Amino acid sequence: MKNTIIAPGPLYTFLSHCQDSPLEKEVLDCGAGGPEPPLALFFEHGYRTHGIEISEKQLKSAQQFCRKHGMELGLSAGDMRELPFADESMSFVYSYASICHMSKSHVAIAMQEITRVLKTGGLCLVSFCAADDEPGADGEPRGPGEYAYEDQGQRGIHSLFDDNEPDEYFRNFACLRKEKRHIECFAEQGQQAWTEIYYIAKKQ
Repeated sequence: MKNTIIAPGPLYTFLSHCQDSPLEKEVLDCGAGGPEPPLALFFEHGYRTHGIEISEKQLKSAQQFCRKHGMELGLSAGDMRELPFADESMSFVYSYASICHMSKSHVAIAMQEITRVLKTGGLCLVSFCAADDEPGADGEPRGPGEYAYEDQGQRGIHSLFDDNEPDEYFRNFACLRKEKRHIECFAEQGQQAWTEIYYIAKKQ
């Protein structure tokens, strides 16, 4: 099968785990916007897809992708700290390169919501920015491991985590995979590099 997009590597690993699950093929992306929404990967493998995105600009970008490729990914405006889905309604949930763009207290709320909507036996993938990273734009500390950032005129909080710090969010899970990755990208905008810690876990 030829994929419409090339998704980040951990999402292929997550898809592989989902394919082995006996649960219904239904997935939620928390932070689903952008010009190449990874939900397309799951759509092309026969999943019923849902995505929420808090940024209007990113949501519009993903909707343009859907129109261009004739895909209905189930995208809507929303906040992962207050997911508009019932308890234990989703087989699979992921948040890749999104949850770090909030304070740690709000990360905890988002993780509670991901846990709430995930079915027992369901799988999640969540990535966190590692403390190895530079604080970013102005690097102004806002709390332990929290820094102010500015991206395309939008200001916010960027949270960085020590290697085992996110473990607490997965107390009610069996961890299937935990990996720390250093990524370097080379694009027209120049070289970008960051370090991430991602988890694939099964709700107990």
